[in-house]
Amino acid sequence: MSARRFTTLVPITGFDVFRALVVTTLCLVATLVGNERLATSPRDPDPAWLLLTAGACMSVLLLRPAPRVATVWALVGSTAGLVGGYPMTGPALLALALVGITASRADVRLTGTIGVLSGLALAATAVSRADRDWPLAAIGGFAVGMFPALVGEKFRAERARARQARELAHRVEQLRDQDVQRAVAEERLRIARDVHDITGHHLSGISLLAAGASRETNDPEARQMLLQIHDLTREALGQTKRTLGVLREQSDEAEVAPLPRLADLEGLLQPLRSSGVAAELTVGGVSRQLPEEVELCAYRVVQESLTNVARHARARAVQVVVDYRPHELALEVTDDGRGAPSTSVARTGTGIEGMRERLRLVEGVLAAGPAAAGGWVVRAVLPLEDISCPPVC
Repeated sequence: MSARRFTTLVPITGFDVFRALVVTTLCLVATLVGNERLATSPRDPDPAWLLLTAGACMSVLLLRPAPRVATVWALVGSTAGLVGGYPMTGPALLALALVGITASRADVRLTGTIGVLSGLALAATAVSRADRDWPLAAIGGFAVGMFPALVGEKFRAERARARQARELAHRVEQLRDQDVQRAVAEERLRIARDVHDITGHHLSGISLLAAGASRETNDPEARQMLLQIHDLTREALGQTKRTLGVLREQSDEAEVAPLPRLADLEGLLQPLRSSGVAAELTVGGVSRQLPEEVELCAYRVVQESLTNVARHARARAVQVVVDYRPHELALEVTDDGRGAPSTSVARTGTGIEGMRERLRLVEGVLAAGPAAAGGWVVRAVLPLEDISCPPVC
């Protein structure tokens, strides 16, 4: 393979070369100083040691374009030097660092492979230098080699979880924006109907009365004024109809999209479940259809609570309880997230206050705060009519 072809496959830059030279120099100096003070290696540095150390450290040359190759390269070079009895403190630490970096960027299977390879390399080194108790030395070396891979995997998992939380919060916000748009469209449609039924009807009546009165009067000035009223009313009626047409065009979706109700709560839990959160809905009491404003208020409270869980809690489990009682509807949303120490500020902003204001419209109450067993809990109570009372009472 030509050099030009190799450069195309592995685009090494001048910064990569400079970084590799700096790391190699630091490793050589650190290894020489450490060996001079500790003198734990059977063999002293020689040209072969220099070649092995420089070769292992130059693996940093491929850290950006091919991190996996660089990791294996560093492991093989440092292990060869350690098994040969040379002082390889710098290259060994570099190899472990590359294992952690690669594990933080790779998937679980590759991380496991790199971790096992690192553990076997350290185990072989420990066995080669152990006079006695070589099984214990092998276990210790394997554990030390696996440790950077486990740390890197932990960082990778946390980044993936944070990314999923952001995506989930974005989807929840999109759903909320859709609900807002639908509410606006429904309000436009209601206004259009009211204007059509009230204003349009009255304008039509005024126009007809003016036209009829103009035919009955013999006064030319009065007839002219009545005809002007008729024309102005017709023009106003035409403009009103055109305005109503715009409102109706923007509200087409509102006529076929019903308001969300408590029966739709399962749809709020699906995004959480897709992100790996164990979301459970429990319904207690006698389930029944409630007034539209109560159902919508309860749905919005649960929606806002789940939004807060997705954005702030880092929870692994969420429990939603809806309890139909004779006199009231009780809601409870509990998560096992970070709780009060780090979320008391984040969870008591406009979201909680907005829920309180919404509940106040239906004479409901809200309580939100840290749960006794950790995490966060939101409780809401909405008053209802007594279902045990017959219709005549």
